[in-house]
Amino acid sequence: MTENERLRAARERTGSRQHPGECLSRRELAELVNACLWEHHRQRTALDDNYVAKLERGTIRWPNARYRAAFRAVLDAGTDADLGFANSRRPAAPVTERRAVSPVPHQLPAPPLRFTARVDELKELSAACDGGRVGDGAVLAISAVAGAGGVGKTALALHWAHRELDRFPDGQLYVDLRGFDPAGPPMPPETAIRGFLDAFGVAPSAIPAGLTAQAALYRTLVSGKRMLIVLDNARDSAAAEPLLPGSGGCTVIVTSRHHLTGLVARGAHAMRLPMFTPGEAGELLVKHLGAAKVDAEADASAALVRFCAGLPLAISIVAARAGSNPAFPLALLAAELADETGRLDGLDAGEASVRLSSVFSASYRALDDEAADLLRHLGLAPGADVPVAAIAGLTGRPGHRIRRPLRTLEHAHLLQQHRPGRYRMHDLVRLYARDRAQTDLSEAARDQAIRRFVGFYLHTAFAAERLLDDHRPSIDLPPPPPGCHPAPLDDHAAAVQWFAEEHANLLAAQQCAIRRGWVEEVWRIAWTVNTHHMRHDRRDDNLRVWQPAIDAVTDIRGRSDQADVHRLYGWARVMVGDHGAGMTQLGRALELFRQAGDVAGQARAHEALAAAWEQQGDPRRALAPARQALTLYEGLGQAARIANALNTVGWQYARLGELDQATRYCTAALRLFRRLRYLDAEAYALHSIGYIDHQAARHPSAVRHYRRAVNLLRGAFDPKQEAVVLADLAEVYASAHRYRRARHLWLEALALFRRQHRASDIERIERRLAALA
Repeated sequence: MTENERLRAARERTGSRQHPGECLSRRELAELVNACLWEHHRQRTALDDNYVAKLERGTIRWPNARYRAAFRAVLDAGTDADLGFANSRRPAAPVTERRAVSPVPHQLPAPPLRFTARVDELKELSAACDGGRVGDGAVLAISAVAGAGGVGKTALALHWAHRELDRFPDGQLYVDLRGFDPAGPPMPPETAIRGFLDAFGVAPSAIPAGLTAQAALYRTLVSGKRMLIVLDNARDSAAAEPLLPGSGGCTVIVTSRHHLTGLVARGAHAMRLPMFTPGEAGELLVKHLGAAKVDAEADASAALVRFCAGLPLAISIVAARAGSNPAFPLALLAAELADETGRLDGLDAGEASVRLSSVFSASYRALDDEAADLLRHLGLAPGADVPVAAIAGLTGRPGHRIRRPLRTLEHAHLLQQHRPGRYRMHDLVRLYARDRAQTDLSEAARDQAIRRFVGFYLHTAFAAERLLDDHRPSIDLPPPPPGCHPAPLDDHAAAVQWFAEEHANLLAAQQCAIRRGWVEEVWRIAWTVNTHHMRHDRRDDNLRVWQPAIDAVTDIRGRSDQADVHRLYGWARVMVGDHGAGMTQLGRALELFRQAGDVAGQARAHEALAAAWEQQGDPRRALAPARQALTLYEGLGQAARIANALNTVGWQYARLGELDQATRYCTAALRLFRRLRYLDAEAYALHSIGYIDHQAARHPSAVRHYRRAVNLLRGAFDPKQEAVVLADLAEVYASAHRYRRARHLWLEALALFRRQHRASDIERIERRLAALA
């Protein structure tokens, strides 16, 4: 066999994953190699069937090392020679490469307690999973639609998943698609995919725009892996289809209240999860209450099972009610349930018609006044996952006074503490709580509760932002509403963690304010989260929170506040690449600041204009507004802003090659930052001076300044800028011909860039490393 024929022979020996029974096509081989290169190196490639054809003809005989390794992996080849790759200049040698290790996601919630029955369904899931692997290689989709909400679809999926974890060594993904969430619309596929990409460690800046591109990236990441993907509470097939992998190896379980005919038509395994039989329901009741009590009151127990209509969630709630008063006879509870009618509507078409209102009402009436009031207020919470401090804000009571009623609701199975200090409700319970809030709370009480909730997130976010950057010019904030107690945050690290945990709820609070026309809260929430968004490169999220503020900007009190909204919205536009619209907004901000006679605001607008020109790669045009900002700040005597402006002016001079001027401004900035103990900004000034030193060939001084900047950035939790400085430090060592040290630093920077998935920076560093080799 000639060398040219070996690749083709290896391809034809390999079975197609897309077309069982056929050999691997050139196109499919190219797609698998592209996926392999992305998975192991975060390298985007566009190899196609023409490239494979050239390899097979011998037109291309020696691809680069990564391409060869990817072809060997896909075709299960031991050496380059097995595929006919030959280098006429030197023999092929094994290649050792550094690979970026993606996180292995483990997103499954905890398995359900007191899982009962479902023996046949568990076997059916296992058989379907085995059939999916052995048969045609298609992914597995399970549609469990025959029961009402609370029939146990999620419990079945999670019990089976935890029992079969060994099947999925590459991890497990889980998302609640909220297809039947009574408090809001279903989760968009983009949000679900974004959560999966986050689980794989994909940085926000590396996530492409648009559902199609995001789904393609997700399918690339799961390609060839043995993973479990649980898509819980899908509204319909369309909600699940973008989340399905594109190749075999993964198992997907989709739960829904609807029969997912679209997925079944595509080959998914359909499973109808029935209600419990009376015997199974009785078994669950025994697991809750014990055989002695159930046997002693057999008639009442049978009545409870009958009233619950075989719904596991209803049985669990009734059992919790009975268990909370073990001395009371079950007949009292059975008699109460017998007369109950409900407000809850029947479930959606295609599922069993069950009314849970009698169960919920009985549990609700059994609560003490504090717990019942807490349940009503929880029905107003916009977030599905709420911390204790936010719940306290809803009720207007301090945190220590709601812990006992929280435990009461948890014990009654009306609330789940799924993580320490964080609570969520089943969707049907939340619907009931919402109905109780509408019925039992006055409009004024509901309005006050939501004002406290929004106030909690606004004021806590403001305090967290001040910990992140207390030198940033502040805004005026009215006092919290009565009964609102913002969460205490101790330090910078606590603020970073709070924003990470509460980001979704903070945005939900802003949505509450938008729906009620509370314009001042809308733009102030956007302001509080701005620093977090910038430091974590969440450009799309930042634009999203500023858009409603700009839409209502004319309703904002105060000309300077309006101008600040234009300024920050304009910068958000610039950051997503919409420079034209961004510059227009920044110009409008400057005009409004002038009309208001706000000199500090004018300086901030000039700073933003300078940054916008720098973002466009034009330091000469950035210099004029930077100098204007400096002049204004000097007139105001604002030391921190003067230091920032000095560094900005110096940086523009450095980029223009005017190093003496650059040194004068940046060293002045550094001295002022140190006097103010403004450590975050000091790191940026040190970076500027290190850059100037490097350009002037003062290598020891550049190394010293860059190293100090790296240390400060690590203390400030700023890996994005840390990677930039490490890469620049490597350039200094390379200029000094200390290539081993330069390589070490570039590898450090490359590891950070890969974790952040910053494609252009990765490519730049890889070119520098290749040049060293």
